[in-house]
Amino acid sequence: MWNRKSRWNLILFAAVVLLLISSIVFLWMKTNMEVRSVVEEQYQNQQLLLTRHLSDSIERSLNEKVLLLEVIAKKDTGVPPDNFASDLKSVYDVASMFYVVEYVSENGTIVSGYPDEYVPVGLNLYEENQYRAFERIKETGEVYITEPLKLMEGNYGSFIWVPVYGGGEFRGAFIAIIRESDLKSRYVVESNSSSYVYLLDERGRLLFDGSGHYERGTDYTELLTSISPDLLYIISEQVNGTEGSGKYLVLDNGSIYEERLVSYSPINWYNQKWSLAITSPSSEVDRLMVSVYLKLFIVVAVSILFIIFVSSFIVVILFNWSRSLEKEVDDKTQELKESNESLRSANKKLKELDRLKTEFLSIVSHELKTPLTAMKTSSEFLREDETCDVSLRRQMLDIIIRNIDRQSRMVDDLLDVSRIESNRMRFHKDPVDIEDAIKLSLEVLDNIIREKNMTILVEVPDDLLLINTDKDKLVQVFVNLLNNAVKFSKNNGKVTITVEDDNGSVKVSVSDNGIGMGPDELERIFDKFYQIDSTSTRKVGGTGLGLSIVKGIIEGQGGTITAISEAGKGSTFVFTLKKEDIEEYQ
Repeated sequence: MWNRKSRWNLILFAAVVLLLISSIVFLWMKTNMEVRSVVEEQYQNQQLLLTRHLSDSIERSLNEKVLLLEVIAKKDTGVPPDNFASDLKSVYDVASMFYVVEYVSENGTIVSGYPDEYVPVGLNLYEENQYRAFERIKETGEVYITEPLKLMEGNYGSFIWVPVYGGGEFRGAFIAIIRESDLKSRYVVESNSSSYVYLLDERGRLLFDGSGHYERGTDYTELLTSISPDLLYIISEQVNGTEGSGKYLVLDNGSIYEERLVSYSPINWYNQKWSLAITSPSSEVDRLMVSVYLKLFIVVAVSILFIIFVSSFIVVILFNWSRSLEKEVDDKTQELKESNESLRSANKKLKELDRLKTEFLSIVSHELKTPLTAMKTSSEFLREDETCDVSLRRQMLDIIIRNIDRQSRMVDDLLDVSRIESNRMRFHKDPVDIEDAIKLSLEVLDNIIREKNMTILVEVPDDLLLINTDKDKLVQVFVNLLNNAVKFSKNNGKVTITVEDDNGSVKVSVSDNGIGMGPDELERIFDKFYQIDSTSTRKVGGTGLGLSIVKGIIEGQGGTITAISEAGKGSTFVFTLKKEDIEEYQ
């Protein structure tokens, strides 16, 4: 009887222990699923932001490269004697990603380009049956970009066709090639064994597959039997040019091989529509949870041991386990949220830069059109009125020359900003008398100063030493600062230039009594493309690059520049230059 009772007690104890263990396992599995769902969602959001950032960077860079060619194509000053050779070399150096740039004359013959060894000078597109794209831009007058074509050396590259006009007539075209290998090496990270990048065109064909599973040019829509329905849906969304995230199952001979997460974002490059995607196995989410799993298994193991050997403490153990798990989940979730917020902030900054560049392009278009209108009006007058006197004819020609100089300065500003950003600005230092530099600057601005009847005061110490600096760049700094001071001052205003010796440096102040700036404007005044008034109805012209160039020149020589201003009370710009090695020039 005693043995039977003991046996039932043992069975009851074992049942209670198994029930408790089953309850813990059930709770663990449920919590694990909820945690994994949250982590997977955050991981996909982070991956989408990364994909969007990468696609935006590629799209912006490609469009900027084409814009360089469009700038020289729209000069409307005719074909220069060197057939654009010097312009193409400058564009090649600034872009730093073209394989080759060429100029094709209006009869379809390649007459110049850079680098010389890659340019087939004398080749006629019609004789080589390569004229279709040339005829297309000649007919439409619009930039045309081909789908990636196979080059002679075996690589693939996209051909950029930009029409060139002079005097309103078609004068030929610029051709530039961007190789796929250069694009991949600059923007596409190396794929690892689990995560990789792939790129589709608007017809669903592979331009790049980081996994190496499919060859370039593979049409995904022809693989209906070997890919999952979820992946087909994702591909259809990419072909339609949408942005998003999803997951799909990888099939191997009809069996499920693994589950993968994918995020995709479009790239719009003129007439070319691509879609960039980053795909990772869902096991990447598990890696983020390794520390959670380790603590989870430790708690479960300790709980089971305590249930088996000390069942009376099971409630306390479960309580501690639950608190530890919740804290770990909160910590990991917070880390993912912080990372997500950081990416959102970076994306916001990129969007703000895109907005500023859009405003800049609008302003540059306006600034280019204004002198073109003046030149066109003057040219038409000279053409129609052949009997006008010499004085009037000279006045019309002066207007044309003045506006050509204005456009040249805008192009120079664009090139200066590019050199500053790529750290390729060169300085040719010589002993310079700063007073001479100020006089040269005032001579450049003499007309605008006279028009507004401005008073210019210059205060330079008699015993000031020569400065070891680039004289042309220093004159450019004074011209930009004085031009701003005059433009943003009323008629009969006053501008003061003060030069001081400041403990091993020369301190220069340019002050005006103009409209001034508020705190928000003052904080961003040295940013590229920023203008106090960027609307189409603004009273003061300009591209928003002058102060950015001034800052690049000053800081490029080890100096500093600051701005002090208050709305309605004028502005003061103060810059310093070091007096290194200047005593030897006295």
